[in-house]
Amino acid sequence: MATAQQSAHPTLRGIVTARWLLLGLFAVLILGQIVAGDAARSWLGWMPTGRDARPLAALWMVWASINLATQIWLRNHVEIRPPIVGLHLVVDVAAITALLWIAGGPTNPFTTLYIVPITLATQISARWTWGTVAAGLAGFAALLFARPLPAGVGREAFIAHMHGLLGAFAFSFVLVGLLVHRITASANRARDELARLRDANIQDQHLAALGTLAAGAAHELGTPLGTVNLLAAELPHMADDERRSAIDTIKREVARCKDILQRMASPEVRVSALSARDAQPWPLAELESELDDPEGVALRVTTSAACRDERGMTTLARASLGQIVRELVANAAEACRRRKGSTGVDVRIDVHGGYAVIEVEDDGAGMEPHVASAVFDPFFTTKPEGQGMGLGLYLARAQLHQLGGEIELDSRPQHGTLVRVRVAQQPPDPYALP
Repeated sequence: MATAQQSAHPTLRGIVTARWLLLGLFAVLILGQIVAGDAARSWLGWMPTGRDARPLAALWMVWASINLATQIWLRNHVEIRPPIVGLHLVVDVAAITALLWIAGGPTNPFTTLYIVPITLATQISARWTWGTVAAGLAGFAALLFARPLPAGVGREAFIAHMHGLLGAFAFSFVLVGLLVHRITASANRARDELARLRDANIQDQHLAALGTLAAGAAHELGTPLGTVNLLAAELPHMADDERRSAIDTIKREVARCKDILQRMASPEVRVSALSARDAQPWPLAELESELDDPEGVALRVTTSAACRDERGMTTLARASLGQIVRELVANAAEACRRRKGSTGVDVRIDVHGGYAVIEVEDDGAGMEPHVASAVFDPFFTTKPEGQGMGLGLYLARAQLHQLGGEIELDSRPQHGTLVRVRVAQQPPDPYALP
């Protein structure tokens, strides 16, 4: 419907142009009959003469008045509904039928003009196209079966019909070619504009992907930096054994920060994290190497056999997908620390029907329903003030949305949480034009 709405205005302009050409054609035929007289009989034998030509001239003037009014109205209206254009086409079919009825009926060779409104109707909708086809067939059938043949139809009339048919075909071919060329040029301009807008949108998506990736990295840096800050402040007050242990922890957390920054600076982030179009395929089983063992919590990763062969190859942004899974594991590990007797976190990676399916399950503290429904909201956190920004799961879902995936969460208090991620292994190319 939107496409028909957009094409209605240029189509109506094409109708106005086609009408003026058709009216010009009949004006030339009428004047040719008047000026040439008997000399034009071999070409225009089907045209009315004398008083019989008055209805033709009157109809010509009515049609010209309608077209002039349409042209003036068109200047003051930008948004035009497709039914208005369709009604104009039906009016044109009726006008052509009336003109042909007066000027020779079925002997008039210009019955080929019915193809003009049909060609224009294709720019509105299939319904109006077939409606115009039906109207044209009905008009021609009326000429053929309801309009009596003029008296004296014989060899001379047949020769006039054939001569006129030559001119009719020439005019129809030129007019239809002109209209189709204009329609094609308009479609090409629209396609070029669509491509330009799509490229601009792709650039915006790339910037958004970089921003989300950077925000996710900043969120990941928050925990180790917080630990370093806390331990550094306590160092002067620690015993020697505690100080050595704290220094080791600080070194470990600094190495973790360095690893996060290296991921952000890698060529993979600059390419595959932004567009699957330029990414190199990689097996989903390698996602296991993106995960770090959470402190004090057991992590078990299971990858299916399909993830380790060609069935598990993907062009998904590895940096983004790894960041999503790390965030889910970090939240699961935190839930396990809050429940005594927790056995740890299970990560399962598999492929089903062209989709990567990643499940992160824990048997930790779980969440109440009202909490589970809000965990993907920005700045929502259940941690004490100052220990979390509430952006981890929000950023994870935002990154997954950019990859074209979906995420589901099922949680029960004191029983644990299951998070399922599902995303196509080969995302659609955003550069592809329809």
